[in-house]
Formats: sequence, C-alpha cells, structure tokens
Amino acid sequence: MQSQEDIFNPLIINGVVTRDKDFLHKLGKVLKLDWIVGKSFKMRRSLINRIIPSFACLAVKNNDFIALSGLLEKTEVSHRTYDDSTALHTACELGNIDMIKFLLSKGASHHLDHRGNCPLYMAVKNRHHHAVSLLHFNGATVTKPPVTIAMEMIQVIQIKDHRLLLAWAIAGVDMDAQDYNGRTAMHEAVYLGDVFMIRKLLEYGATPLMKDVWGQTAVDDAQNKAAIMALFEPIFTVHCPTKEAYLLCEPKLSVRY
Repeated sequence: MQSQEDIFNPLIINGVVTRDKDFLHKLGKVLKLDWIVGKSFKMRRSLINRIIPSFACLAVKNNDFIALSGLLEKTEVSHRTYDDSTALHTACELGNIDMIKFLLSKGASHHLDHRGNCPLYMAVKNRHHHAVSLLHFNGATVTKPPVTIAMEMIQVIQIKDHRLLLAWAIAGVDMDAQDYNGRTAMHEAVYLGDVFMIRKLLEYGATPLMKDVWGQTAVDDAQNKAAIMALFEPIFTVHCPTKEAYLLCEPKLSVRY
C-alpha cells in the first residue's frame, strides 16, 4: 500500500514527469475546492490557506511547476503551512534555483521565518551557494542576531566546513561577527591553529582585529604562531592595526592569501 507521501511523488519516465491516478484525483479535489462546500467563509479561507501551501511545498519537492502553478492560483505564494514553512523555504532548502526564481517572480517573500529560519538561512545551512547568491542579489538577508551568526560561524571553524563558511560569506553576513564573549570565527581559527581556515576567513573578508571581552584580538592570540603571523603581517600589524584603520585602507589593498 502506498504511503501518503508516495502518492504525491511524480513518476519520471524518459525524463517526463507523470503522475498516477491517486495523485491526479487528490490534486483535482484540492483545486476544485468541493471539499469546503458548506463551511463558513472564515473556515474555508483558513483551510485553503493552510492545506494548499502544504501541497505547494510537495510540488516544489517534486520540481513540479505545473502542479505548483495550479495551486498558486488558489492561494498566496507566501502563505504558510501548519508549521510556518512556505514553498520558498522548501525550494531554498533543496537549492532548486529554477524553482526559487519562479517563486520570486510570483512575489514570494524572502523575509518570512520558518521556526526562526528565513529562506536565505535555509540555503546557507544546506551549502547551496548559487541559491544563496541569488537570494542575496534579490535583497535577502539572514534574519538572525549577529551574536547567533558568530556562534554558528565559530562552530563552522570547529568542524572545518569551508563550504559552509563560504555560504555564510556569500550571504553577506559580517565575517567579524562576535559572540557573547566578543570572540569571532578568526579567534577560533587562531586558537585551533587552523591555517587553512584562517586563509579562507581572510579571503572572505574577515579580519584578526576584533577585540574580545578580554581585549585580545586574533593577532594578539597568534603572537607565538609564526605560520599564522605570516598571514597577518604586515597588513594587520603595520598598515592597518585596528579595524577602523583597515576599513579606511581596505579599498587600496590587493592581497591574495
């Protein structure tokens, strides 16, 4: 016996998306809306706004533009499912560029949160670089507090996930974001002696100049680590020893790490 989810999965035969009778029957009933006859207007509107978005998310998962187009004729593109997800959240989680473009063209909002996670964050966490770039180009931002972003990037350094670090950078977040102790991803990379991740951080715009609550910068922490100091000198020790100085001279710098 087919599961509920299997019913909605399309069959792909020779590259063509088809559907079995169960799917067509259920989709047809949803689109005809016969099942809400007799209910109050408020109840009808509530059911439509909650159930159809769930079908829309399934259509996104199946990369099914035809079914999605039909569903969007019955509801707003940014209406949420029972758990506050939207079709755009699903597309971003999957990194489906064509689906993201389609939903944005239909007016999907990239500001809505799903359990505190905006669509851009879903793309970042799943390392979908092209999706992150597209959303950022369209004005999307990660709607999490800077301290939370800092903590997540510090974890990225700890697990040495350079692809996730790149996703954060493409999203346009502050690569010098600080946690509750003023520590940055660069502080953590220096502490771990991870030259590779330090190179990546520098490449993505981070600096070793932020002071933590103890007044220490990553440059201070690296004083006895020659290989790391070689990456910081002379830019961050002589030319631009403070973040303020670095921001003033950054346009003039052309350095490869």
